[in-house]
Amino acid sequence: MRHKLLFIFTFLLLSNLSNAQIHFGIGGGGSSGVGDLSPFSSAGFAAYIELSYNVNDRFDAVLVGHVNGLAAVPFDISLSQAWYQIPVLIEGRYYFNSKEGETTFHPYVQGGIGAVRSYYLRSKNHNLDPEVLDKFWNFGARVGVGTLISIFNVQLNYNYGGSYNDNTLSVMDLSLGLRF
Repeated sequence: MRHKLLFIFTFLLLSNLSNAQIHFGIGGGGSSGVGDLSPFSSAGFAAYIELSYNVNDRFDAVLVGHVNGLAAVPFDISLSQAWYQIPVLIEGRYYFNSKEGETTFHPYVQGGIGAVRSYYLRSKNHNLDPEVLDKFWNFGARVGVGTLISIFNVQLNYNYGGSYNDNTLSVMDLSLGLRF
């Protein structure tokens, strides 16, 4: 009986995967700290790489790696801190209209959880490399909205990266990417 159940489970899994569509995405844009990170992040960058799986015509499961770099610009010695966050998250993305439809415009909402690696840096001088004061892992979460327009992916996300010394490490980012 066990062998029959294992065979049926394997058959159903493989038949589902044979119809799967796996997509690769890459992109970048700008980011800014919100809340406790805002004094140290008047400018920043965001970059991501993702692998997504079409569960059905309205839902994708996504594995995403993301980088946010944050610093104060113009450079101010009193705000000589910088932060890097690297979230690695598993997300779900829900499309408001079917991806099988005739339109190339597919708006969506997304959310996910995972882990965030944070680096806390401080610079003592314009010409010196920054010193890493601390690095640590935290629980992370992300929610956002976006749209696919043909192969272009536009996203606006709120990233929660845990806390550090009772300060919340949250970032907003806007990015443009390609999804193949």
